[in-house]
Amino acid sequence: MKKLRKFLVVSVMVLSVIAMSGLTFNPVNAAAQAGDLIKMDGLSSVYYLGNDGKRYVFPSEAVYFSWYNDFSSVVTIPASELQSYPLGSNVTMRPGTKLVKITTDPKVYAVGPNGTLHWVQSEADAIALYGANWASKVVDVADAFFTNYTISTPLASGTYPAGTLLKNANNASIYYFDGSNYRMVASEAAFVANRFNYDNVVTTTMTLTASGNAITGMEDLSKPSGATNNQVVTNSGLSVAL
Repeated sequence: MKKLRKFLVVSVMVLSVIAMSGLTFNPVNAAAQAGDLIKMDGLSSVYYLGNDGKRYVFPSEAVYFSWYNDFSSVVTIPASELQSYPLGSNVTMRPGTKLVKITTDPKVYAVGPNGTLHWVQSEADAIALYGANWASKVVDVADAFFTNYTISTPLASGTYPAGTLLKNANNASIYYFDGSNYRMVASEAAFVANRFNYDNVVTTTMTLTASGNAITGMEDLSKPSGATNNQVVTNSGLSVAL
């Protein structure tokens, strides 16, 4: 009875998410291409199909929505095709979008490329970088998936992780920080092509000056990155339908 009650509760929760997001899937198609979001008809997990022919798992809704704004581009493929793509690793949080932590450790980290984590060393640093509401950017990562990330050097005061979108309060221009340069996003079309999200744009007190090449279209930075330790997880995935 308890198992049935738990199943019904989970079912209602998932269906509520689908209803709110207006989730729809494309009909079953064969021969997915690298870069596609794929799922199998009748199953709920969504995968990213990499250039290496492997399918990469989105371990949580938070990770998925750091890369994509909705489920409209998910392609449903036959079971035989899905099974032909071996499992890769978990997709990690998109760099520069969220801060992460685990429930068993109070440390908060900024996410850099390829799942590298940079400890934000103090609350004062967090406020200086992300404002008084910095805590709203923090996402708890399950212990089991924290191993997908690599802890790197602490975040130096006054610096942002590569991947951060930035703007000044008195200027509409948005810049992508690649770790060295502040690259201007040249147009709305370029912003959309790379699936950037205005919710992730940080308004900074630093004076921003364009350096490096402007972003004028889709680039590789829009491709989800997998776990750096190549850990394969076979029983996990983002559930988007029953």
